[in-house]
Amino acid sequence: MAIEREVLSFIIVPPFEQRAAVIAAKERFEDYLSRRFPGYDFKVGPFAPVGDDEAFCVLPVMNYQGPDGKSYMCDPPKRWFLLEIADACAAFDLKGKRSYAA
Repeated sequence: MAIEREVLSFIIVPPFEQRAAVIAAKERFEDYLSRRFPGYDFKVGPFAPVGDDEAFCVLPVMNYQGPDGKSYMCDPPKRWFLLEIADACAAFDLKGKRSYAA
């Protein structure tokens, strides 16, 4: 019997054109997402050929190790939640203007 668990970690892949700006603001960006979605962990991933060139790609980390040492799969996150995370990514101020800070 598998242990069911919610996805708690996500990898964010920035759009190709924004990759340098996102990497430059990586710590601030990850902190912003963690505060916006408490209880979840976010890591900025390197550019990868996923999604489209204009939107952030949110990749859920679906596996985890159970107390018995075996690997299990999490329940997939709801599509609306992935879209909410992607929208938050797009709203983040990469230039770091204080008036727009998250």
